[in-house]
Amino acid sequence: MLEPHVLDQFYEEGFIAEVVRPLSSGKEATIHLCRAGEFAPGREFVALKAYRARDQRDFRATHTYTAGRVVRGRPGRAIATKTRFGREVDDALWQDHEWETLRAMHAARVAVPEPIVTFGSAILMEYVGDEDGSAPQLKALTPDPDEARELFAQTVREVERMLFHNVVHADLSAFNLLVWEGRIRVIDLPQAVDPRFNPNAWDLLERDLRNVCTWFARHGVDADPAAMAGDLRTGFEFAELVPPDLEI
Repeated sequence: MLEPHVLDQFYEEGFIAEVVRPLSSGKEATIHLCRAGEFAPGREFVALKAYRARDQRDFRATHTYTAGRVVRGRPGRAIATKTRFGREVDDALWQDHEWETLRAMHAARVAVPEPIVTFGSAILMEYVGDEDGSAPQLKALTPDPDEARELFAQTVREVERMLFHNVVHADLSAFNLLVWEGRIRVIDLPQAVDPRFNPNAWDLLERDLRNVCTWFARHGVDADPAAMAGDLRTGFEFAELVPPDLEI
């Protein structure tokens, strides 16, 4: 259930007109389908991602993802000393990080939902789907071999495109990939890391690829995630990554 205070500003600013129904519930947030307001023009529906309160989240080993991030000034000191204010700041940083990552990746034409606005503990973004239902997660599909190879190629292209723009998803799997009208969409980016600063980035990239390759192997696609991760790391570190085709 969404708390009223989470919704107030979205209503008041005209970004949503109605909460239609819940779409999903994850370890750190819930997603709701909303009817778009007058200040979300050109859309009938939008998706509202509302982050859970700290005591309701089930997200562990956060230091793996935050290594290398710098928070300066009083907020940084509060996080370091684990004060109540510091814990509140730390919570907010996950949402802020997803918002900024979504903005950067959408601007780079990575296949992510378009971010619209953020208030409080929630992000409003493009809804991927139609009135009858949202785009299915990849894990829910049973593609034939040709379809699987095409979806795999799209997925690898988005991984490379993100890496070209200094982002490793860090939690990629068939749960965090949607498929709509034959196209892959990448979702859930609060834990995304920058390989220039996070020492765990390359292990996380290999884990992402291993998760993806394991799922696609069940549908006839044979790939070596360790070799793929190694090639991508070499290309990144030697500035040899070629900008991926920008058509989506």
